[in-house]
Formats: sequence, C-alpha cells, structure tokens
Amino acid sequence: MERWKSFLIEAYERSTALRERLDAENINPHELETIEQLSRIPVLKKEQLPLLQKHELPFGNMITTRSNELARIFMSPGPIYDPQGKEEDDWGFAEALRAAGFTSDDIVQNTFSYHLSPAGFMFDSALRRIGATVVPAGPGNRELQVQLMNDLQVTGYVGTPSFLYLLLQYADEKGIHVTVKKAFFTAEKLTESMREQFEQRGIHVFEGYGTADCGCIAFEDHQGPGLKISSRAIVQLCDPISGVPLDEEGEIVVTIFDRTYPLVRFGTGDVSRWVDGYKGERIVGVLGRVGTSVKVKGMFVHEQQLKQVMVEVGCPLFQAVVTNEGGHDQLTIYIEKELNEEAKQKIKNVIRVTPTFVSVDRVNDGERCLIDQRKW
Repeated sequence: MERWKSFLIEAYERSTALRERLDAENINPHELETIEQLSRIPVLKKEQLPLLQKHELPFGNMITTRSNELARIFMSPGPIYDPQGKEEDDWGFAEALRAAGFTSDDIVQNTFSYHLSPAGFMFDSALRRIGATVVPAGPGNRELQVQLMNDLQVTGYVGTPSFLYLLLQYADEKGIHVTVKKAFFTAEKLTESMREQFEQRGIHVFEGYGTADCGCIAFEDHQGPGLKISSRAIVQLCDPISGVPLDEEGEIVVTIFDRTYPLVRFGTGDVSRWVDGYKGERIVGVLGRVGTSVKVKGMFVHEQQLKQVMVEVGCPLFQAVVTNEGGHDQLTIYIEKELNEEAKQKIKNVIRVTPTFVSVDRVNDGERCLIDQRKW
C-alpha cells in the first residue's frame, strides 16, 4: 500500500499526462488510501496511445524524463513509441525467468526481435540481470538457429513456442542434437499439446504475459495454478466499457511500478479471469481480446492501421482473418484484386507480420475488416 501510494504521488508530480488525467477527475493522489480507490481513475486504453502520442510526440507527455535521457526508444505497431529507462531489467522479466529456473550458468538463445520492437531487449536485459549468457539470435533462419544451439551447447530458449517447435523439428530432420533444457515463452499461446511435447523431450517450459508498453505483468512459476501477478504490477480485471473491476472475466487493466513510464490503470485490451481462490494474485492467462486489435505471432495488428495501408496500396475492400492451425498463427488477407510484390511488402512492413494473400470474387464488406477466428 505504501509502495503504490508513494509511486502514484511521484508519478503525478512528474508526468504531465497523468496529472492532467487525475486533475480532470478531481482526484488527489494524496487522498487515495486503498487499492480499491485506484478504480476512481479512468482506464487509459491501449488504442488511445497512437493518437495521444501523435498529438504530443513522441510519448504523449506520459514519461517522467526527457527523451534524450532514455536508454532506448522503440516503435511498436500502431505506431506506438515505447521508452526504455536506464534501470537494469527495465521491463521486469528477471523475476519471471528466475521462477523458470534460469541462472547464471545458462547460455540462452533469445529469438525475439531486436529491431524496433522491444521484446529482444526486454529479455536480453533480464537475462543479463540474472547473469546468463545471451545469444541474440532474433527471429527466423531456422538452419542458423539450430546450428547455434548445437555449436554453443545452448541450455535455454526464450521466444514463442511455435518457433521452438519448428527448430526442434528441423533438428530432428537433420539428426542434430539439441541441448536446450528450459524454455520461457510469451507473445503467443502455449497449447497443452505443445507443452506435453516439449516436456517429453526433457525441456521444462514456462510461459509469461506482458506487453511492449508494460513489460512483465504475470508469469508461470509452478508454485500455484495459472500465472502469478508480477511484483511490479497491480492488475484489475475490468468491464471493458465502464472500467469497473469485476470478479469474473474482464479486460486486464494494469498499473505498473515504472518511474520512467508510469502507466496507471492501463487497459491492455487482453481478457482474462482470476484463478479460483487467487483473486488479485493469479490469472488464468489471456483468453482473447477486446477492441479492434489482434495479436498475431506476438505482434499487435491494429485494424485502423491495416485499413490505412490497404487504402494506400489501392485495396480498400479486404478482410483479414487470423487462424491457428497446428499451433501456428496465420494471418490471411482476402482481397478482390491482385497486389504486386511491392504492395505486399509495404503491408508487411507496416503491420510487421507476414500475411498470406488470397484473391476472391467478392469481399463481404458488411463484416469487420480484422477477424480473430482462433479458438482458445
């Protein structure tokens, strides 16, 4: 209680945007005495960030320092600019990796991207914090990835479960022995089928939940069911319209103890529910999305951004559908005209996901442009 109140007061004094939010509601942070009273603050939706940042580049007056005093600046789809402060393990994933058994004895292959999006550095800094040796492999190039695993005797993996599955398949095909014994997954759902296959190979797997804005929010620790809430976060499950906390399924609304980027009552757009008997402590994982954004292969695809680029390439009528066959996310864009390779590359560059394009006689323009058909 003392910790979050002192954090909120300091954030109010140093963040112009937060001060304006609270002043608009006549909320004095000095008068808030309980976590429940935090709910008086309106939810800041993730979908609002691109507009807020565009109005006051680059961070919408939300950070508590100057841009040139940050360690790094990233750009996520939206576009959304994400700041990195100069604290060690700025996104807080070291706690989750320790719970997953990663130590200073490990050589860990980090397959998240180090380009523009923060995921690569999120885990790089967390692994360095616990003293592990990092192989900054990034995504793609399975042949080289498997060679690295074998040559360096890699013991740990960080990335998506589907990519590790592909790497292990390739290693089996080539008769290459893989020494990975532990893996930490995020950005993509870990199915029970995949979990069983990894465990059968002697790989202990853990998963976590976080966002580019917030960093680590919850993680698996095998000390209880579901995902444990990070010590750096207050999580509420709220009605996505009113922002009122619920005892049932609701939008994940987060307050993060981050002095540089104090996100208070931030609506992630993800949906979850409390593990029975662990309200406020453990969530079951991500059950879906609210709003108009969909996470595909660990990257958010924003409907409005997709609409804009499709208009720019001369294809305003389209329908994008997300599926998950065999544990692999797939984005298929149905269009009424053929697109050249330059246009396809432009779309990929904007949404940061490689889609499959399918030509059809007619697109049903009466439905949403971006549809998630995955069944969790």
